[in-house]
Amino acid sequence: MEDPLKPKPVPLAAETVLWFEFLLDPHKITQHLQCKNPEPSAVELIMQFISMTPDTAMASTVVTPGSDLQNITGASVGANATTPAASAALSVPPMTRQAEIGLQLTRKQLALKILELKVATWLRWDLDVLEKSLPVVMQLGLLRDLCTISYGRAVSIPFASDFDFRISATGNERAARFALTIYHRTLLRLQLIKDSALKAVRPLMFQTVDQLQQFLETPTQPSIEYLEQLCLSAGSKAFHVFHYDSFVTLQCDNLSTAQNYDMMHLITPQELRAQLQFELAHYYLHTKQYLLARESAAACNSNLQSLPAGATLYFCHIRSAELEGLLQACGISAQQKTLLERFHQSLLNNYADIVSILRLDNRAREIPLVSRRNVELDIEGAISTGLLKETRQLLLQVAALNVVRTVFECGNIFGSVEYFEKYRDLDCMPPIVEAMQDAVTHCSQREQAALKHFIIDCVLYQQQQQQQEQSRQLLLTAKEMGIFSKEELVDLDEQLVQASLPVLSSSLATLSDWICHSKLTRVDVAALERQLITCTNANSVRILLVKLCGTAPGKPLWAINPSWDVPQPLKALIMAMQVSFLQDFSYVLLGKARELATRGNYIDAVSMLSVLKSETQRQELVGSAQIMCKLITWEILHIQITQCLEEWHQKPLDLPALGVRCKQCLGALQAGDSMIPRMDILESCAIMLLNLTDFPPLLYLDKRSQLMELPLVFAATFTEMEKMKGPKKACRDAWELMLSMFLNVPKRANAAGAGSGASSSLQTFLQRVRHQSVFGLAISMLGKMHNILKDDPNHDLSCEYMQLWPTSITNPNSYSLRSVSETLQWLLSEALSHYPQTISWLKMKGDLELAIGNNESAMRCYVNALVTGTDYCTMPLQRNVADDYVIRKMIRCAANLGCHMQATVLCQFLEEIDYGIVFKNLSEKSSNFTDAMDAYYSCIWDTTLLEFIVNLHAKRGEHSRKLEAISMMGTLELNANNNEEIKRESAMVRKSRFLRALAKQYLL
Repeated sequence: MEDPLKPKPVPLAAETVLWFEFLLDPHKITQHLQCKNPEPSAVELIMQFISMTPDTAMASTVVTPGSDLQNITGASVGANATTPAASAALSVPPMTRQAEIGLQLTRKQLALKILELKVATWLRWDLDVLEKSLPVVMQLGLLRDLCTISYGRAVSIPFASDFDFRISATGNERAARFALTIYHRTLLRLQLIKDSALKAVRPLMFQTVDQLQQFLETPTQPSIEYLEQLCLSAGSKAFHVFHYDSFVTLQCDNLSTAQNYDMMHLITPQELRAQLQFELAHYYLHTKQYLLARESAAACNSNLQSLPAGATLYFCHIRSAELEGLLQACGISAQQKTLLERFHQSLLNNYADIVSILRLDNRAREIPLVSRRNVELDIEGAISTGLLKETRQLLLQVAALNVVRTVFECGNIFGSVEYFEKYRDLDCMPPIVEAMQDAVTHCSQREQAALKHFIIDCVLYQQQQQQQEQSRQLLLTAKEMGIFSKEELVDLDEQLVQASLPVLSSSLATLSDWICHSKLTRVDVAALERQLITCTNANSVRILLVKLCGTAPGKPLWAINPSWDVPQPLKALIMAMQVSFLQDFSYVLLGKARELATRGNYIDAVSMLSVLKSETQRQELVGSAQIMCKLITWEILHIQITQCLEEWHQKPLDLPALGVRCKQCLGALQAGDSMIPRMDILESCAIMLLNLTDFPPLLYLDKRSQLMELPLVFAATFTEMEKMKGPKKACRDAWELMLSMFLNVPKRANAAGAGSGASSSLQTFLQRVRHQSVFGLAISMLGKMHNILKDDPNHDLSCEYMQLWPTSITNPNSYSLRSVSETLQWLLSEALSHYPQTISWLKMKGDLELAIGNNESAMRCYVNALVTGTDYCTMPLQRNVADDYVIRKMIRCAANLGCHMQATVLCQFLEEIDYGIVFKNLSEKSSNFTDAMDAYYSCIWDTTLLEFIVNLHAKRGEHSRKLEAISMMGTLELNANNNEEIKRESAMVRKSRFLRALAKQYLL
């Protein structure tokens, strides 16, 4: 009876060609290579032939008795040795008959060597192709076999210093000359990749590493001399390269092993010189011999140019792009240099012609703006340190050209304001004007529009800086450019006139009599009001209010936008003021600041309130202005707290300083001042101190409102936790307060909104929690409430701090389990959005989702926890991350989802595999398309499980799946005789593979 556990070979596809078929049918190699996309490819064939050929580069050849041997006449290495020289290598004498000895090779070895050389000849001995596709060790093997066949005797790589260049009777002078040329070319080419070649070899191949290191350490000067001598003698002595038919494959019915060397190609001296000079130039560049590299590159180019057009090249494989790159590297390219090349050349030549290059680049925009900016900073530093003997005029011109170039970029890296501020002491406008006039004729419509906006900004900026002459000069230049229409020029003139209005005097804030003399139409007034509503700058608000006050408004200016909402204490103070500029200015800035803060624009909001605070600190203002200043300070603190909570992980503000200001704000409440902050600000300060874990200032505050209770009881809880010694219970204030928010409210009371208020206040508080410990404390309380109210040990939740809370609740039916579950689910999502790699929260969220019945969401949380605990599957899975409790819940989720094979594989993660669950899941039929049984065979490392799967497939008649499972059992790493370290490594690899599969399914 056939053993079902015996591994069977997988049948090959019909079109697969095996290497030994080419030995049996010599004509098949030609037919195979002529295919469009042969499989295996030519390079793969060479690799297979070399790997099947025993290494012959040894001092002696060991031959087993009775083997099929083929005598190839050869010579012993080192017999009658002479010192090789370049000139001696070019003319190789044949060996005398007395010196010849036979090299014994089996016909199989010889046939494989001939086949590999035949395929390499099919590739025309393109060393670029061979170097990219063949490992370095196999390149040396191919080179050794080429020299062996060409010389007709055993040749070891590298050549010894006393190498005998004579050829045996079965060799050929033309072939030996070609092989010697390939040898020296390979030796020079491998010097360019010397470091990477040694790293690519596997460390266990000591003999290979030694041979490769010897080859790479061979002196290169003889190779250089040989190739240069070959270039000089190319015109007088012909050079031949192998033809595809030069190598004759062995026939089973013919014992002849002679090669057809008469079929070799004769190439022109120009083709030979071009290829050799090309590789010499590359070597000279690598060794930093730039003069020799330039000469070789020029000679290569001239020889290529002298070749007839359309001539077939058998030896030269130079690509035009590579040649052009070589010529450019040597500085002799005939192509015109690009601006970027000229730019870098200028940097090397002490910034020569840098202004003209940047001016041309403003038209072409080829040089990256970052590089131009770096050059500007480098010139500035060189001038300041005295390394560059130039005036600041060069720096001014470069900066002006960079500013104009910035206009055409999508998103300015630096603006014109920096330029005008930096060079205000110099005449900075003429270089800008000159750069714009030079670039405008080469601009598209979109670029002209960008240049137009830039000119408008420059004109208005100069006007704001009280530089009317320069702004007028720039406006005249804009007219000459012809990119502005007449209407735009008129509008720009009017803006200059409006911008030149006198600056408001300091007494304007106290004016109660508004002078109204206006000729503006209603449309103009509406445009000003729209500008006032949309502007985000306090100075713009000041100017617009002055303009609007001259229109004799029919209603107060602070009432223009009903959306402007001012906090009640400040609103009462403002409304109590007499009608004046300060009243409108204060109301508008407060309303706009609150609007900006709501939209998340905290910087502009604080800027507006800071301007208003400065306005209220004028000496001529008395009375309520000081009170308003204090209130505005608290409003600024409130906005900064909100900004800090929104950008918590970015840490944009000085947190210790912010904590001190929060303490001062709460101190006003504790001191019993007549003017205290509003309750929202006090709550924000308390929550901020809680997030900063600064608890003592919160312990002595009075609980004046429901908003302050939660921060205070949380602070008290943390304080008691620090004082506790041993397993004591924390204070019950926080527990009872949280528990009271989940009471079941009768329907009538619920209709009045009594129950929703407590829940909304809790959620409002938790939304502003940021510290991990505060999150953990709140999660533990809600988790404990859930466990008590659920009263189901199979769905108990566990996390840190859970042991601090009571184990029972009086009258549990009075509380809403659904509200607790929903709040806890939301809080876990909120906490994980700030700390997404907290494994305990991920597992607790999975437990909660499983308790609710969301199996897929629970599985997603568990997989996320496991992936996070293994640092994204790069570290072994530890028991503290995936204990049996979590694994069993994952098994339950997978089974509920119909993924029984996943549940089966997860059973291996248990400390002791529960085969009852395994066999039950394997017997079930998967109802999920993502849970194909054979898709997870590579993730199983338990052989008992694989044996059961094989038996199960055999019962079901699933032959192909049975064979696949058997092949998995036959892998070496699952051998039962392996030591424990190999078994652990095998299990770890398969665990990681399975986790990646789960992550791909549930997390992506």
